[in-house]
Amino acid sequence: MPNESPNNYLFLNRDGRWPHFDRFGLEIVGDGTLQLFSLPRLATPLSDAVKNALEPEGPAGIAIDRSGNLYFTQPDSNTLEVIQGCDSSLAPFPCVSGGTSGAPAELNAPRGLLIPPNRSVLFVADSGNNRIQIFDLNTHQLLEIWGSSASGASSQPGSFDTPWTMAADESGNIYVVDYGNQRLQKFNFLGDVIPSFAQNVAASGELQQPVDVAVRTVDGKAQVLIADGSTAQILVFDDAGNPLLDSSGNATVISDPHLTNPMGLAVAGDALYVGDNSARSIFRFQLGDEPAFVGKAIGYNGPVAALFLGRKKNLWVHPGDSLAPVSLSTDTGYGTLGATWSHHPISVERPVQWHRLQALLAPLDKNAHVDLFASVSDQLNPPPAPDPTAANPFADPRWNSFSSLENIDLTDIYLGGKQQRYIWIGALFSGDGTATPKVTQLRLEYDWPTYDPYLPAIYRNQAKCGDFLSRLLSLFQSFYAGIEYEIGALPALFDPDAVRPSFIPWLAGCLGLDVNQSWSVAKQREVLARIFEYYGKRGTAEGLREALRLFAGVNARIDEPILNAAWWSLPGTTDACCEECAAAAAANGTNWAVTGNSILGWTTMLPPAQPQGAVVGTTADLNQSHLITNEDFGAPLFTAYAYQFRVQVYQSQAGSPDALAKIRAILDSEKPAHTIYELCVIEPAFRIGFQSSVGVDTVVGGPPRNLQLGSKQALGVDSALGGTPPPRLGDGARLGVSTQLA
Repeated sequence: MPNESPNNYLFLNRDGRWPHFDRFGLEIVGDGTLQLFSLPRLATPLSDAVKNALEPEGPAGIAIDRSGNLYFTQPDSNTLEVIQGCDSSLAPFPCVSGGTSGAPAELNAPRGLLIPPNRSVLFVADSGNNRIQIFDLNTHQLLEIWGSSASGASSQPGSFDTPWTMAADESGNIYVVDYGNQRLQKFNFLGDVIPSFAQNVAASGELQQPVDVAVRTVDGKAQVLIADGSTAQILVFDDAGNPLLDSSGNATVISDPHLTNPMGLAVAGDALYVGDNSARSIFRFQLGDEPAFVGKAIGYNGPVAALFLGRKKNLWVHPGDSLAPVSLSTDTGYGTLGATWSHHPISVERPVQWHRLQALLAPLDKNAHVDLFASVSDQLNPPPAPDPTAANPFADPRWNSFSSLENIDLTDIYLGGKQQRYIWIGALFSGDGTATPKVTQLRLEYDWPTYDPYLPAIYRNQAKCGDFLSRLLSLFQSFYAGIEYEIGALPALFDPDAVRPSFIPWLAGCLGLDVNQSWSVAKQREVLARIFEYYGKRGTAEGLREALRLFAGVNARIDEPILNAAWWSLPGTTDACCEECAAAAAANGTNWAVTGNSILGWTTMLPPAQPQGAVVGTTADLNQSHLITNEDFGAPLFTAYAYQFRVQVYQSQAGSPDALAKIRAILDSEKPAHTIYELCVIEPAFRIGFQSSVGVDTVVGGPPRNLQLGSKQALGVDSALGGTPPPRLGDGARLGVSTQLA
C-alpha cells in the first residue's frame, strides 16, 4: 500500500516505480517521472529525395566509431563512404574499391556494417562476394576475410551465401544474417564459427527468412532479436539459439498489424525500433513480458534500409537508393495518448473522507494535457480498467468524470462526499506528439482540515446546500496552499542544514556574517552552524585565531605581553608587613623574604618607569618625572603592555599585499575596540625549535660578517659594521629605562 503520513496524506509513487499502478502508452523515466512514450522525431523537414525514394532491394549499413565518424554503405554503387565527425565532410573509405572480381578490399553490393565493442575495426558484409571483410579503423588496412571460398557461396558453417547484416553482443560475439542460406550464424570474438547456434535456431522452427538482427543485454545475458521477412515478425532467441520464452512458456514473438515488410532493427534497453517499407515509417515497440506497440516516428515518411542508434540519443536512418543517412532524435517526439490507474484499492484501513487528489508535475506545455479521475466506494468493487481504444478511456460513470470542462487540465480535483473506505485513482495523459506531461507524484489527501471551522456555525449547515460550501472553500484553500506551505516552511530558512544554497548569503547577512563565495556549500553551512559558538569567542585570542583561519586561511600565533609581565621586588623582612600578612605570605610561598627566588630577567623585570611615580630627591628630575595617586601605584609597570597583542603569521601565508590587507581588515573588525596590535610576518630563518626545516621554513645563511681589521674584507660588500652596543653608565643612563643589562 502507499506510504501513510500522520499529516493525513499519501504519496502514491513509491521509490520512483509507481507500484500497484497499471498503464498503457506511458513510460517511467529519470527518477520516477511518468510521461507519454518517447518516439523518434525528425528535427527538420524531410527532403523530397527521401520522400520519393523507392523501396530498397535489401538492407544497407550504418556504423559510428568513437571519434564520431559515420560510415555507411551504398549497395547500388558498390561504395563505402564516411562522414567525418569533426567537420561533417563526406569522403569514400580509403583503400577500398568496387568490383566483382572478388579481390581483397574490393566490394560488391556491400550491405551491413558493424564496429564491435571490443575491437577498433569495421566489419563490412560484402554480400555480392559472399564474405565479410574486416578493416582497421586507424590504418584502413584490410585485416581479415571471413567466409571466402573459391566456389563462392557455400552453406558450410562459417561460409556465406549473400550475408546481409550483423550485430554484436557485449562479449564480442558476432551474429550474421546469412540471407541466402536463410539462417543466422554466430562467431566468437576470435572469429570462430559456433555451429550449434544456427542449428538450435533452425530446430526451433520459428525462423523462416531473416532480414536483420539486433542484440540487447538483459541481466547480463544476450538476447538476439531477428526480423523475419516472410512472417513480418520479430523473433527473440537467447545467446545459444533457443527461443526466449514468455511467462506463459511460449516463444516470445513480436507480431503487430503495423508490421508488414520489416527492414532495419535497432534496440536500446526496452525500446525496439523497427523500420517498415510498406508503411514507409519507423515503429517503436516496448519490450518486456508482453511486448507492445508504442507508436511511429514523427516526421519521417520514407523507405528504410538500415537503422542505427547513436550515443547522443539519435536514431540514424539509411533510406537506401544512394542517399545519405538521416538523423532523428529519440526523445523529442511522444505518443498522443496514455493512462495510468491503480489496480488495487487505496485504503487507510478505516472509512475516511477523501478530500483532494493532486498531480505534482512540471509546467504543462500548451500541447500537453493531464486529467485526473477517482472512484470511491465502501465495497471492493473496482471500476473497469480504462479502454485504450476509446476516445475517453475513463468514460465509465464509476470514474468521477469532468468531461464537461473542455480544454481544462484537471491536475487538482476535490473529492468530497461522505466517508468511505476505498478509492481508485486514474490519470489520462494526452498530447499532439510534440510534448508530454511529466508527472512525478500523485498526492492524495483525506480527513483534511478545511476552512469550515473558521466560519460561523450557520454556514456549516449542509441540509439544503449539501457540500457546496466545502467545495467552494476547498477551491480557495488550494489557491492559498502554496503560500501556507511557504509560511510553514519558514523555519527551514533559518536552519543551516536545510536552507537552500541560494539563501545562504541571506541567512549569513541576518547573522552579521559575510560568507566567502569561493567556499563550498558544505563549508558555508558548517560556518553558519557554528556562528553562535564563534560569536561567543569574539574579542578573545582564540576568536581572533578562528576568524583568521576561516576568513583568511591563516594559522596565526597571537601573543599578549601583559600575560608575561612581572615586576622585581627585592627580598624584605617579615617586619615589612603585619604578622598576619607575613604568615599568609609564608604559607603560599609568595613572600620574597621567605623564598628568596627573585631572579632578574627570569621571574622579574625592570619597569620602564618608577612604580611609585616621582619621588622628590630620588627620581624627581625636571621634565622626566610624573606624579600618580595611591590608587595608581604600580600602574607604570604595565602601561607599555596593557591592551596590546602581537599577531604572528608565516610569510608563506601572507606573502602578498592583498593577503596582508585582508588580515589587517579582519583584525580591525574582530579585535576589541580599545586594543592595539602589531602584525609580524615571520620570514624564513633558522631558529632551533621554531623554524628548523631547511627549505620549508628555514633558509641556511646569515647576516654579513663584522669587519675584521687586517683582513681583505671590503666594507659594504662582504662585511658590515654591526652588533648590539653594550650599556654605558653616565649622564642620562637609567637602568630599565634607557639602559638594559646584557
